[in-house]
Amino acid sequence: MAKGDNRPDDIVPRDNATGGLGARAVRGAMMSGAAQGVKLTVQIASVVVLSRFLSPRDFGLVAMASPLIAFASMAQNLGLSQAVVVSRELTYRQASTMFWINAALSFALMLILMLCSPLAAVFYDANELTPIVAALAVAIFTTGLGAQHLAMATRMMRFGGLALVDMATAVVGLAAAIAWAWFDPSPWALVASALASALASVVGAWMVSGWRPGRPANIRSVWTMLRFGGGLTTFNLTNFFARNLDNILIGRFHGAGPLGLYDRAYKLLLFPLQQITWPLQRVMVPTLSRLVDEPERYRSAYSRTVGQILLLTLPGILCLLIWADVAIPLMLGAQWSGAVEIFRWLALASLHQPLTVTLGWLFISQSRTGQFGRWGIFNAASCAVAFTAGLPWGAEGVAAAYALSDIFIRLPLVWRLAGSRGPVSARDLIHLALPFVLAGSVAGAAMFAVGALLPRTLIGLLLAVTLGYLTFGAVLMTRPLGRCTLGETLSLLRGIVSRRTAQQPVQPSP
Repeated sequence: MAKGDNRPDDIVPRDNATGGLGARAVRGAMMSGAAQGVKLTVQIASVVVLSRFLSPRDFGLVAMASPLIAFASMAQNLGLSQAVVVSRELTYRQASTMFWINAALSFALMLILMLCSPLAAVFYDANELTPIVAALAVAIFTTGLGAQHLAMATRMMRFGGLALVDMATAVVGLAAAIAWAWFDPSPWALVASALASALASVVGAWMVSGWRPGRPANIRSVWTMLRFGGGLTTFNLTNFFARNLDNILIGRFHGAGPLGLYDRAYKLLLFPLQQITWPLQRVMVPTLSRLVDEPERYRSAYSRTVGQILLLTLPGILCLLIWADVAIPLMLGAQWSGAVEIFRWLALASLHQPLTVTLGWLFISQSRTGQFGRWGIFNAASCAVAFTAGLPWGAEGVAAAYALSDIFIRLPLVWRLAGSRGPVSARDLIHLALPFVLAGSVAGAAMFAVGALLPRTLIGLLLAVTLGYLTFGAVLMTRPLGRCTLGETLSLLRGIVSRRTAQQPVQPSP
């Protein structure tokens, strides 16, 4: 049963906060942003520190196991967490049913992964993979025990507690990895990190949600949510295929070394972006789902949030693209210089990602998961063709083929599809993007000029990124949407400073 006096047939509240929806969303975004600042710092520290303890082959071995683990992670949820978040009415009995479905499926997937672990070793011709896959399977079952608790906390907009869980999970995972690598510099440091993070996440989720599952209801009572989750699961599974087939092909045909270079380049670039957008999805999906009948408010909330993401990320991505030959050796060490060109291609593909990854918010909040799933199938098929075409040229060829097909094929199609229905049209998306494209072009030219005029050293890199952000902001000031975005950013910063100042204890006068 739920904690306290809640009965199984009581309705789970959609939030437990005071104040307007906009204020709660802003507070949630600020809390999630603070948490992601910590997680991003931990992620970068993990890459920098562990890259000095472990070899490319160590990372490559775990990257070989990652597709199997990622597939199980996608399959174990069935989209039920998002169904819980956006459902207009949900009883505690239905929530318990969802929990037991998740738990049973997670346990079954753990057993399947353990049984399949020798096959992974045979496929990659790497005997070390058998125990690695089997150990990582335990993390799948563990996270399944907390998935619905995280969804319940999200539904009730307990973003402060969720932010603490995110931060604790990241810190515990990093501590476990470094401690293991100190005594045993091997792939098992990365396995220890995954297991420790999973356990910390589950413990935190149960504490924050304050909910305890009871007896399940009849499966028919959650059929609508299962159908909602079906379309989302289709997208998640096909997206998994698109995101991991490159690793599978590189590992199978070029070995652990090139895969390690590719994997580090991918994670160094795209993981920080994901650390920003994924927690914002936690805030924005429940917020937008409440605004779907108010098109103007929906469109405004979406555009304002995406503008903040673009302002924060786009100049940094451009700088890393232009200065990759300096940034990669500085962050990872000289042994990773082979990842520079791979990184540049992936950076080119990621320029549109700060906006494109948020299109999923539109599909989910508008209950267009069937359409989302069909897009996922096309996305996976086109990625498979691109990866296969680039494979003869190694990891760099795969990255180049992915980038070119992403920009010229998938990007225009997904924008058109996302804007075909609902409050945000394709024209709205173009109008939103144009000021940032202009600002990015000018800022990119400025950072390129710094690279041509100054030595390509750490000092030059710092000057380039500083100039890039300043130029980006200056160009945005010439456009109405850009001025609005900058103004809201300054207001948020002033609010954070004011809140911290107000929390400072007043010292008594002597």
